[in-house]
Amino acid sequence: MTNDKYDGPFKSAFTQDVTGVIKQELVTYRVKNGMLRKETVTRLFNKDQTDWNDVSSTEPLVEVK
Repeated sequence: MTNDKYDGPFKSAFTQDVTGVIKQELVTYRVKNGMLRKETVTRLFNKDQTDWNDVSSTEPLVEVK
């Protein structure tokens, strides 16, 4: 199941105008293979929003039993 079928402000945040935006970040907490993980994706724009750099990271937090 994917998020793209759900309407609302969360979905529209990904299609909004990026004028003046410096950085966007999405944090997801997920249980996978018995481990609670913090997954972060970040988009950092250059000064005139003509280019950007995307970075993702995953941080294991605690084992879930």
